[in-house]
Amino acid sequence: MFVMVLRIILLALFAYCIYAVVKYVANPKRRLKLAQSKEHFYIIDEQNNTRKNFQLTYKGVLFEGEKHIPSKDHPLFIHTIFVWTESPEKLKHFSAKDFENIEEKVLERYPNCKIDWDQPIKLAKKAEER
Repeated sequence: MFVMVLRIILLALFAYCIYAVVKYVANPKRRLKLAQSKEHFYIIDEQNNTRKNFQLTYKGVLFEGEKHIPSKDHPLFIHTIFVWTESPEKLKHFSAKDFENIEEKVLERYPNCKIDWDQPIKLAKKAEER
């Protein structure tokens, strides 16, 4: 009887370990931080939830985008996306092409929206376009 209970406990422990590993590997926040450290593009977004902001990383810079809907009558139609970053000092190495790439990636998900950039990003874009 004791051996049977011990086997069930070990089986439950093994199943929990497998569950914890899968949950860790599939965590989107962890994947975002990994992409940021490797300077790859990655985006976390719930397209069905218009009230939730999205996060994206590009070349090691973490951006956040706030979705704006025109009215409560059209909750699935996103009119404008406001994009900002918490670390504008990292934008020194960005070119105008980098900002265009980010816009393309966002417009792939939201084709009929206008993208507004935060003031430090606008200044960095203008400096690179000159």
